[in-house]
Amino acid sequence: MSDKKLRKAKAAAGTRLLALTLATQTDASGILGPGGQGIALNTLTAWVAVDPSELQQLVDQLTAADWLTDATLTNAQLTGQLTERVLPLTCPLQA
Repeated sequence: MSDKKLRKAKAAAGTRLLALTLATQTDASGILGPGGQGIALNTLTAWVAVDPSELQQLVDQLTAADWLTDATLTNAQLTGQLTERVLPLTCPLQA
């Protein structure tokens, strides 16, 4: 993922991989997960190959880079929405 704001922030590979993963797991309006229900934490950690304890830091970096908004990370899932700025980079889930 070579988004300008992520490059300027010198985002680590894990942050970029999470950004790419989130871009493929949204609906057309950018809400995360099928039906806007979010993405399961175990799914994210498997796809991004990070320890669950590192995920909050990656989410914070994406929020700071204006990639993600309204992000809430619980023990079970990540909910939130991609910002309007990155919606053109997404591959929305099929309804």
